[in-house]
Amino acid sequence: MGMYRSGLQMFEKYAAKYNPTVIGQRFTDVRDVALARAQAGFNAVDTIRGLVRDYLDENGITGGLRATYLAFALELYRMTSRAGGPASEKIAAGLVQKYKLAFDLNETHLTNIANAIIVGAPPSGGGGGGT
Repeated sequence: MGMYRSGLQMFEKYAAKYNPTVIGQRFTDVRDVALARAQAGFNAVDTIRGLVRDYLDENGITGGLRATYLAFALELYRMTSRAGGPASEKIAAGLVQKYKLAFDLNETHLTNIANAIIVGAPPSGGGGGGT
């Protein structure tokens, strides 16, 4: 049977481990790396939003539905950004079903958006005009 720590023991460990001087130095040491990674992430999110917004505009999707489709796209990106191939496709298929059933979104639109995020090209298909 494991030994349980008391609240005081947990606090003492926290106080020792998260010394402001040590943490401040760590943040200073990794600042440039963290900023570069954050910028790359922001750029990816901005690109995805642009792809999905254009697709939603072409298909006349407005209002609250837009936000839900964008949430789908960002969740899919977050879950597949480190995966590839068949793993990404399985994750996408599961998320398509989740958003279809939970939010009553159009499966064709979800699939087109998912394919665009996995492949990295603008979504195709659907009606509603556009070029």
